[in-house]
Amino acid sequence: MSKKEEKMAKVAAVAHLVEMDDLNLDSSWLTASRIRPLQLPVGSDPGASIEHLIYGSGLDSFVLDIGGNETASKTIMAIGEQMLLRHFDLTLIPVRDEGQDVDNAFKTIKLIREFDKQTPIAILLNDITSRTQDTTDLALREAFAEVFDLAEQTGTELLVMPRIERYGRSRRIGLTQWEISEEREAIADRLRSIIIEAEQAGDLDRAKLNTRLMRAVTGSKTVREMINVVFKRLDQILGQRDRLRMMVVSTKGGVGKSFTSQQLIAPYLLHSLGGRHE
Repeated sequence: MSKKEEKMAKVAAVAHLVEMDDLNLDSSWLTASRIRPLQLPVGSDPGASIEHLIYGSGLDSFVLDIGGNETASKTIMAIGEQMLLRHFDLTLIPVRDEGQDVDNAFKTIKLIREFDKQTPIAILLNDITSRTQDTTDLALREAFAEVFDLAEQTGTELLVMPRIERYGRSRRIGLTQWEISEEREAIADRLRSIIIEAEQAGDLDRAKLNTRLMRAVTGSKTVREMINVVFKRLDQILGQRDRLRMMVVSTKGGVGKSFTSQQLIAPYLLHSLGGRHE
């Protein structure tokens, strides 16, 4: 394969995001993305669905999104009972604050470790107002002392992702924030043309809508810088791999689960397995 073909292959890389859910596909908004959402039914036996995903789906690398109190607990137990945790390179548990979030994360970690004491687990402290991602920052450690204590006591990794304003608007574009930043100049030019055309036609509502979308595009560079900090930490944890299977799970309340799987971990697969690098 020539260098040009290798570059084209990297640009065309896709990542598979698999959601365990009988009713909804939360990531269906990824209409223009290189992330391919898939819905995996839970049914009466989540173990059968996971077995199919690993042995029968033909997917080599993927992100498995598990949420909901009963769904998550049943699925983790099924994965554990069938000794399938060894197929996952990392399990991420999103946490937003101290208190109940930490208690729920501890229960999730304990449940996983009942089946596999060595399985790699990371806590993602996300959606916080602090802008630092430095886990040695004393103010951050004090503000979320219970989260840091949990990571140390359970021997899990800890990653930090600040709150992203207006990230929900990226859904209107059909791309993750990381992908928007990758193509932000082209997207901004396209939106600019739409805005001007709408204004000239007197369609002020359409002009206003796309002006708001423009803010999500212009702000994506800063967002990508924060996301890349998480990516760098994941690179350190996982190393170089030709295949990646990662699980995002929250047994209570789904704190930041969809954001984690859609805006961070699925784009990480693009980054790690052949997506365009900066």
